[in-house]
Amino acid sequence: MDLLSISETKCRQCYRCVRECPTNALKIDHGKVKRIWSRCILCGICYQYCPHDAVSAQTGVKRVQELLDSGEKVIVCLDPTFPAVLDKGTPGQLVTSLKKLGFHEVWEAAVGGDPVTRAYDAWIRKDKEASWISSFCPSLVYYVEKFVPQLKDQFVPIVSPMIACGMIAKHLHGAGTKVIYVGPCISRIWERMSRYGKEYIDYVLIYHDISNMLKAKGIEREKQEPSEFDGPPSGLGRILSFSGGMSKGVGFEQDLLNMDHVVEAGADEAIRALKQFQEGKIRSKFLDLLFCKGCINGPATDKNISGPSRKQIVVDFIKAQQKKRPANGAADIRKLPLNLKRSFAARDVAMPDPKEAEIQAVLTQLGKTYPDRNQDCGACGYGSCREKAKAVVQGLAEMEMCPHYLLERLQGLYSSLEKSHFQLKSSHEELERAQQQLIQTEKMASLGQLAAGVAHELNNPIGTIMMFSRILQEELRDNEKWQNDITLVVQEADRAAKIIKDLLSFAKETKVKPGLVNINTVMKEALSLLIKQAIFHNVEVRTELDPKLPSTFADPDLLKQVFLNIILNGVQAMDGKGTLTIQSRKLDKGKKIEIRIQDTGKGIPEENLPRLFDPFFTTKEKGTGLGLALVYSLVSKHQGTVTAESRMGHGAAFIITLPVLGQKEWQNKDHPITDLKNAPKGKEHDSHGKDLIG
Repeated sequence: MDLLSISETKCRQCYRCVRECPTNALKIDHGKVKRIWSRCILCGICYQYCPHDAVSAQTGVKRVQELLDSGEKVIVCLDPTFPAVLDKGTPGQLVTSLKKLGFHEVWEAAVGGDPVTRAYDAWIRKDKEASWISSFCPSLVYYVEKFVPQLKDQFVPIVSPMIACGMIAKHLHGAGTKVIYVGPCISRIWERMSRYGKEYIDYVLIYHDISNMLKAKGIEREKQEPSEFDGPPSGLGRILSFSGGMSKGVGFEQDLLNMDHVVEAGADEAIRALKQFQEGKIRSKFLDLLFCKGCINGPATDKNISGPSRKQIVVDFIKAQQKKRPANGAADIRKLPLNLKRSFAARDVAMPDPKEAEIQAVLTQLGKTYPDRNQDCGACGYGSCREKAKAVVQGLAEMEMCPHYLLERLQGLYSSLEKSHFQLKSSHEELERAQQQLIQTEKMASLGQLAAGVAHELNNPIGTIMMFSRILQEELRDNEKWQNDITLVVQEADRAAKIIKDLLSFAKETKVKPGLVNINTVMKEALSLLIKQAIFHNVEVRTELDPKLPSTFADPDLLKQVFLNIILNGVQAMDGKGTLTIQSRKLDKGKKIEIRIQDTGKGIPEENLPRLFDPFFTTKEKGTGLGLALVYSLVSKHQGTVTAESRMGHGAAFIITLPVLGQKEWQNKDHPITDLKNAPKGKEHDSHGKDLIG
């Protein structure tokens, strides 16, 4: 069973415990916090600092409750810090409450501090030239045994006050008496399991266990009658909960200029003091070190009460007890045969240093190479990026424990996702355009077949009407009464004939005869056929043609027909007055050509834009609605696209996009052109005028 466990359901991956752990005993493994037990010293800092109560201590409280329910004789010993934590009601009311839980006697564990303090004093005085380290903080002991085992022989070889208290209780009440220790320290649980603790202490609980037990039984401390503590009275042992308490108990002079002893409290401070002591920078005779800021600031104390407030509460209790209970039982303790000696074992967990190349490889992967990119922020729990890289190589840490590394990875992932999103969006839009083009093509093919059938059926009757109407017009030339009516019949028959001719042109399968052409040349030829017409006299034509436009395989006659239709539409939209801008440019690194024809007319209503290329759709009074449909068909035969943009009052623009193709591309098309062998070369083609459909 793990003495400290981390709940995966409560843990929110804030990783504060990882950052705070002084021995790097916690690491992130696949997003979860895992404990490296070989490095853990049970200091309880993870328990103390977890903001989500995800860390819990396994104290054996259920077994203690079973002992109390069984009626066995059980003595509870309260750590000297208890007044500052179990502070509901008075200490006397707490004693009554604990006895109602089932404890036979309630002791102050400080009773064990008195013989320990005397033993410390005797040991240090025995060899005044040697330097010693206090050993009553179990986390400090485990740290030295695991990380600086060279200093284990510098420990004062005396058991802790907890074990001494258990010794006294068992000597006075028999070895069969159960002794429960209650305090703020989680590492005491492990100390109880050592060969020195398990003989005298049966279980260790933390203050939270006692509070929960009282709550479960419905015992309200404030409502109890006060009772006196049992067991021998305590003396200086009560001050051991304060930083520097052991130095005071041993009798060191409390002078700022006295360097015979050093007092340090807190994990970082104690670790630094040990390192500097090992290096010879500290030459004091006694190092009074604690891994907490004094036991009154242990991991199982109330987080809502400040350290000075807790100290004040304990001091007030000590002063009150000194007045109440005379030390009339102290002589009895001195006569007890207490063996307070102990020894320490090396549990070296040091690992071989990795090769420099391995460390540099990790630093490079982290993006934290020295001297310019390292941050040494400590957010991962290690003092520097180099220490972190070293731990990664040793398997004690993971790359993901560096928040800056994670942030950079997430930024890279975001950029990649953004790029993929853009590409997916572009592909989707391209697919939609292709789908619309396919629908339009299929629709035009169906309409073409229908138009061809209708035109062929109407062609002969219309021809007959035209012939006989002209005969009648000639015969009735002198008949003024009928002349106007016959003339109207002839005009409408001519108009019908033109519509039929347009329908046949639209339905006819146009054969593409490609050659290597220059789009700018085709555009100039189309303009030359129109520019001198009367409708262009008040139109300013601006050409912005890219001189570096690549040549492409296309049918120059069909493209000229496309350009002529769009240019005429634009000029007509301006009522013969305005500016017509024609541009050409390369796209997609020269893989495509764009031709843009823009007018300054009234513009096209937004609702009409989706229908512009539908056959028979027109807004002209005498238009057939086949011109732009034919443009769409001819551009599609060149694997191109044609679109329109417009804003009312700002004119319209038609954009034609054509792929730059060579002869091989034409041959590899889905519908290859079969007569390429007769295709004209370069600029040697001869453009022939074709009928324009308005």
